Amino acid sequence: MRQIAVIDFETTGLRPGEDRVIEVAAVMLNDGEVVATFSELMDPGFRIPPFITGLTGISNAMVRGKPCPESVMPRLRAFLGDHVCIAHNAAFDQRFFMAEMEFAGERHDRPFLCSLLLARRLLKQAPSHQLGALVRHLRLATPANMQAHRALADVLMTCALWKHLNGVLRAKLNGKTPDLEIVRAVMKKPKAIVESYLASLASRSAPPRRAP
Repeated sequence: MRQIAVIDFETTGLRPGEDRVIEVAAVMLNDGEVVATFSELMDPGFRIPPFITGLTGISNAMVRGKPCPESVMPRLRAFLGDHVCIAHNAAFDQRFFMAEMEFAGERHDRPFLCSLLLARRLLKQAPSHQLGALVRHLRLATPANMQAHRALADVLMTCALWKHLNGVLRAKLNGKTPDLEIVRAVMKKPKAIVESYLASLASRSAPPRRAP
């Protein structure tokens, strides 16, 4: 997976189709490095609940005059191309991605990978698997002066976490870079058997021992 997209939505609530997106950010990673960025605020067409403003810092004044989600989604679709998407708690972002693309009449079929599910299986000793908590626990480098629960900040934190998780996987696979199928398999396997699964893959990729 040399090129892959990382995405995050901020929304007016938890119900795709009823709640709407108010911000999206996505970056394109090439060999783990950011090569392109997409970031937009959107006007959902109704007032943002005070709880959401308190959580994200996104106010009604900030989205006033911004484009509606239906006009942003085609440009987001063009930015993403057909690349696989990564998100932290991807089930949430994928549901909103699908709902908003349908509103915009855009295709929305693509794999989503979840850094949350992967972290739960590879970083079992972490005190919390929330994005900010993992970034602090692992002391990952992130841009200064960026507010959590803003889309671009969360995307850049997810990028740093994803790079770390890929390093953990490579170490467990004798230096082999994991492909899409391996990552998806690890995400879905019960936590108790992940280590044995990776060990079996590592043994297959290990160079044969030379006879003495």
